[in-house]
Amino acid sequence: MPYKNVVIYFMSGTGNSYRVAEWVSRIAEKEGIPKVEFSSIETGIADEREQEGTGILGLVMPAHGFTTPWHMIKFACKLPRTRQSHAFSISTRAGLKFGKIFPPGLSGTATFLTALILFLKGYNVRGTTAIDMPSNWMSLHSGLKHSKAEAVIKRNKPKAESFMQAILSGRKQWLTLNNLYESIGGLLLLPVSVLYLFAARFFLAKLFFSNWKCNSCGICAEKCPVEAISMRGKGKARPYWKYNCESCMRCMAFCPVEAVEAGHSWGVILFYITCSAAAMHFLSLLKSHISALNFISGLWLESIFVLLYFYFALGVSYFFFSLIVRIPIINRLFTLTTLTHWYRRYHEPQTKLKDLSR
Repeated sequence: MPYKNVVIYFMSGTGNSYRVAEWVSRIAEKEGIPKVEFSSIETGIADEREQEGTGILGLVMPAHGFTTPWHMIKFACKLPRTRQSHAFSISTRAGLKFGKIFPPGLSGTATFLTALILFLKGYNVRGTTAIDMPSNWMSLHSGLKHSKAEAVIKRNKPKAESFMQAILSGRKQWLTLNNLYESIGGLLLLPVSVLYLFAARFFLAKLFFSNWKCNSCGICAEKCPVEAISMRGKGKARPYWKYNCESCMRCMAFCPVEAVEAGHSWGVILFYITCSAAAMHFLSLLKSHISALNFISGLWLESIFVLLYFYFALGVSYFFFSLIVRIPIINRLFTLTTLTHWYRRYHEPQTKLKDLSR
């Protein structure tokens, strides 16, 4: 069908999804679409930009935990209902390069979950795809060398453009090898994705801290896409990561002095504090002192207690960690035993920080 307008919303931490959103918007312009707009979901949902029956909406986001980031899920759920508008979804996934081999990433249920939400909102979803971009999860590994990152980007730009050309020409993009691969992977990793959404993302959020290089500039807090960072402390304020952190890596990627770390040594300690064994030991201590708590038994009640203990212990532990890590010698100890201190930082080469909140 001839579209009169294309609206693309993106969520991006290090610029990968931003770049893909830009690519597909440029294709729409080249195809002669009268009105093409793309903006960050940080700016919210613009009014009256989608015209029912004449426009198409696209959502572009990274895959987190092999599924849709929680922030994008909430955004998609807030979209206005429609009965005629078309839509599509694209996720970026962790692309790598080893010699001449480009192993594909895996976004799992990311595009399908977004498409399902759009469908329930009344959209006619025309297709989905996942695009490999340089892997940017710097909590896990070092950023790719510039040459490798450029090679991954160059290899996958035509794939994003080809998908958009097919969508604009009216062809549905569902029965593809890419979607078959993602659907199989998504089903196999569904337990991991559920665990990520309800527990792991909170744990990952509480790994971040700033090393001794931090100059309290506040850029990380100001530019956080989900407002998950606050500057705390008298005198020299330091960033404090809250529960709603998405681990998008923007703070780590764009910190001008490379002060943001994900504490691996701290993570080991935090794991033992928040694990189910610690929760059950704590429950047994409570029962020995408060007999009224003996009703907490059985798989379901104990599981609920373990989950509540996890959230509580995570928050309390991180609060005290944020205090002691201000002590110079302790800060250096955790920094020097954290792999991110030695990692190469990454953000999409052509992307500037201002681009991500357009």
